This record gives sequence, C-alpha cells and structure tokens, in this order.
Amino acid sequence: MGHFGRRTDTRRSTPEQTADGDENSLLDPRVLDFFTAVYSQNHQRLREIIKEKRVDVNSRDLREDLEPTALLIACELNNKDLVKLLLRAKPKPSDVNAENNNGRRPIWWAAKHGSKDLTDLLLNSNGNKCEVNVLDRETGCTPLYRAILSRAPAVIQALIRAGADINQKRVHPDFGMESPLIKAVQLDCPDITELLINSLCKVQEKTDCGLTALHYGVAYCRYEIAEILLQNGAKIHAKSNAGWTPMTIAIHKSNPAMCRLLIRYGYKMDKKYSWKETPLEQSIKIFSEECAMTIVHWGGNLARNTEPSYFYMAVHENLMKLAKFLAAVQPKFLGEEWIHERRWPVSTYFRPDIHRWILERARKPYTLKQLCRARIFRQLGKYTIKKIDKLSIPDDLKQYLKYKEFIKEKFYENRKLDLDECPLDCGAWCGNRLCPPIEISDSDYSSGPDDQAHKCRKK
Repeated sequence: MGHFGRRTDTRRSTPEQTADGDENSLLDPRVLDFFTAVYSQNHQRLREIIKEKRVDVNSRDLREDLEPTALLIACELNNKDLVKLLLRAKPKPSDVNAENNNGRRPIWWAAKHGSKDLTDLLLNSNGNKCEVNVLDRETGCTPLYRAILSRAPAVIQALIRAGADINQKRVHPDFGMESPLIKAVQLDCPDITELLINSLCKVQEKTDCGLTALHYGVAYCRYEIAEILLQNGAKIHAKSNAGWTPMTIAIHKSNPAMCRLLIRYGYKMDKKYSWKETPLEQSIKIFSEECAMTIVHWGGNLARNTEPSYFYMAVHENLMKLAKFLAAVQPKFLGEEWIHERRWPVSTYFRPDIHRWILERARKPYTLKQLCRARIFRQLGKYTIKKIDKLSIPDDLKQYLKYKEFIKEKFYENRKLDLDECPLDCGAWCGNRLCPPIEISDSDYSSGPDDQAHKCRKK
C-alpha cells in the first residue's frame, strides 16, 4: 500500500481498461488530469479545472486501493490552499464528510497534522456540516483523540466548539479504552488536560482495567497534572479492577513526592486496600522506605491489631532509617518483648550493628524534650505537618516538631520516569505506538489482589 493507498494487487477489470492494463485507463482523462493537479499540488492547474466545471470535485481516484477524494488527498498533504479551492468549488464544493474505503475523513487528517487552519476550513465549509464524532476505523479514534495525540490544543478547542464528544474513548484491540483525558495525562500535556476539564469532561472515566486519569498521573510521574486532577475533583481513593488506588501505585513506584501530594489532598493513610493491607505495610514490604517515612511523618497510625509491630517489620526489612524514625516518634517500640529476649529477626543475623543500635537505644532514656516532642507529635494525629504549622509557637519549635533530622526535602524532588520505566519520553514527542502498562506484581504483597485481577493490564 502506497502513501495514498495505491494499488499493489491485481486491479479490477473495467470496460474502459485497455488491453495492456494501464491503470490510468480506470479514469476519465479529465478526472485523471484533475487528480494529477492535486497530487502535484499544482494550484494554478487545479483552479483552471474547477473553473471549467467539467469534473466532479467529489470524484474518487479509482487507481488507489482506498479510493480517496481530492479533498482527502489535499488534507493528507496538509495543503490548505488546495483545500480552499476544493471547498469553494461551484456549483458543488467537496464533501467534508466523504471518507475513503477505510473510513478515514478529511477532519482526521487535519487533526493528525495539528493544523488549526485546515480544521477551521473544514468546520466552516459552506457545504455539508462537518461531522466531528466519527471514529476512524483504522486507528479507532475520533478527530479529537487524534488531535490530542498530535498535541494540538487549538485544534482540540475548535473541535469541542463544533460539538466533539470529549469523553469518546479510543476503540481499538491494542488499546485499553482510554479516554481523551487519560491520553492527555499519558502524553504529559497539562494545557490539554485543563482544556478538557474546563470543557466538563468526565474526570472519573476509567479504562477497561478500572484505571482513572489520576492513576496514570501518579504512575507516569505527572506531578502538575496529578495536582490539576486533584483540584478538580478526581477521586483520590478510586480503585482499579485489581483494587489499586493512586497511593498503591505511588508507593509501588517508590515515589515519596507523589505519596506526599496525595496525603496533602486528603488521602486516608490508614485506609486498608481491598486485600487488607495498609499503605504503611505496603511501603515496608516492598522496601519503599521514604514513602513509609512520609506516611509516618504525616501522622499515619502506628498501632497494629496484629503482631508484629511496624517497628519490628522495619527492622526485619533492614529499613533502619525508618526504624530510627519510628523509635523517635513512638519510644515504647524499644520496650517490645522481642528486644528484651534478643529474638532478632532472621534477616538481621549478620547485622550486629543493628542489634547494637537497638540495645543501646533501648538502654538510653530519651530526654524530656524528646519525649514531649514525640507525645505532641502523636497527639496531633493525622495530617500532623499541617497542624504543626497552625500552632502558636516559635518557628524553631515548629521545625523541631517536624523531625527534620529524619525527613529530608531531597525525598520530594519531582523525578521523571527513566527509560527503563517508560520507553516513551513523554516530555517530548515520541513515535512509539503504545504507552507502557501500569503493572504491580503479586509478589510485592503478602496477601495481594487475586491473580485474575492482576492479569488486567493497560496497553
């Protein structure tokens, strides 16, 4: 198949076809001259042919497999001057809704090129009203969706004003029913995201795996976009079919910056997932230490209804920065029975330094100032950091209460996805067809979602 869908197989036999099978004989000489002018982008010759009114401008090029009209060819060539001539033809202009044999229309090409000029010409044609919600059969997307792929906000806005459905998902076997908003998030387009939200798109729309735009914003490290979504009512506890919330993904990606962002917007840190695991448990079990420290820092509940304690779990996983922070915030952890009886976690048997620190810290009493700090910190409860800022105490005491010696600002640098995590560097244009899937392995959990739920993957 050539650029315009040119025939490469055996051509149809017609009465006009010559004995040697010359493909040009499929067309009337005047129509052939017409299409030659279009392909060669000869504006002067095309103007003369149209003025003569001896050719129907809606004729199809029968030499091509897809049998396009001249307007389709002109739009594929992204030549607005050709398009103007065809749309102004008399007595009848080119049909803006004519499609080739694959169901592709001129407006799709305008969206693909991201051409506001072409889009305006087609939408404001004096002929038939341009239909903007027809799916392209080959790619499964509407012109609006195609304009998002082309990162063309001006075209998107024009299509919305013309009645484009801002929630029409892509229908294609290789894609997971992604909405226009989700695709804008994947491609890291804050301006398009805001444009869609301001046009009242469905912020909670899900893929066939139950993933929302916020899930993708968190998974692909779209910090600005994630905040835009949260400011505009995205459900912060939304669950996928497998039970993943945005926090599940932030922790799985070991992204404390995103974890903190979700907490700031009201994520319930102690809310258990559908498999009865808290975010703090998840953080410890997958060695996401900085996420765990963030949850503790913001007032996550440190009590567990079952053994072992979070402190024991942190020691067991050799997460000693977290263990030291937990001991500072909740000194009674150092009085647990397993410490007195020297029943060390098996994972620490070759870490005498850990045993030594625990024993020394257990024998050495905290100062009254340290104990008061821990008591005040725990008493403040959830969202501790916000509450500390509202206390009527000197700034130096506020900083002391925030345990700055444990929590470093470098935890919260907005890192981008690296190439191992994402084959598309979505910060710039990339020609790859598929965005990477959001995947969370069952092995990360002691009691995770069922296997069938985890087989659901976004492509």
